[in-house]
Amino acid sequence: MLSFFSSLFSAKPEERDLSFGLKAEYGIDALVRRQQWAAVEATAQALPGDALSRLLDGICLSHQHHEEVTRYAVAAASEFGHLLAGAWYLFLAWEARTGKWGNQLTTAEVDGFGHYLSLAEQSLNRPFANPAFGSEAQARLVRVWMGFSEKDKALDSFTHSTALDETKFWAYHHLFKVLSAKWLGSKDELRAFVDAVELPAMRYALLAMYLVEVFDDFDTEDARSAQRKWYAENRAGVAQLLALPALPVNSSLVSVYANNNLAYLWHLLGEREKRDRLLDQLGNRVPVYPWAYFGLDSPKAMRAFRKGGALARP
Repeated sequence: MLSFFSSLFSAKPEERDLSFGLKAEYGIDALVRRQQWAAVEATAQALPGDALSRLLDGICLSHQHHEEVTRYAVAAASEFGHLLAGAWYLFLAWEARTGKWGNQLTTAEVDGFGHYLSLAEQSLNRPFANPAFGSEAQARLVRVWMGFSEKDKALDSFTHSTALDETKFWAYHHLFKVLSAKWLGSKDELRAFVDAVELPAMRYALLAMYLVEVFDDFDTEDARSAQRKWYAENRAGVAQLLALPALPVNSSLVSVYANNNLAYLWHLLGEREKRDRLLDQLGNRVPVYPWAYFGLDSPKAMRAFRKGGALARP
């Protein structure tokens, strides 16, 4: 199986829009190119929490506007400037780390990771008068503390973020990663976290993510063997998820991640028609993960994947 430690934001900007259409709706790319940051900030101030997350992702999680974003981040003076700088430095931190296992990192990679994590922490770990900005900053701090292996601080930031916005997807997503067996938790701890989430849509998305996550955990020689072991251990969880009403397909992060993970689960369950129907509904609303876990890190790879059949039914 592919390592979990693939670079989180490895896609080329022309291949993937991580705002899932929001940048085009508000003309953000043109504003950034012209360095009209006051207009970008005015847009951000008016957005609800999930859309704010997607705005920052679309600007900061690629090198499409590297020069413009770097210049703005260095000179950050407003609340939005600090928030954007934090998101940008966090992206650069995980890029600097590369996709290697921890024991394979060079000194330069470790130093770069720590350097940008520190800049991200300095930008995000501050008071924000705008509650939406404060929730967003704390959600992204969860991933900063993950990089520093500070589990308790990650938990604190999750609590602060969701106190301001109980639906903040990135807070749940990033803590999910912290609590995984690959980072600072265990499979049992991760499942307990999923089960404790009270919001039905969020719990649905996290359960779908959990089932894909534990499939990736099986270190076997071939997908068929991994599938059989996975299904034997997770049959009840699969049945639990499929008994729930699926989330409607839209551009919200909880929908995007729930339905992309569900599409991969249909693949694991041998349901090619259901997989492809859902992928058709999603269109270009395809995040980096879960697909990059399995080498599907570009539109070309996804097209090849869809031409092939789903796995045989377990």
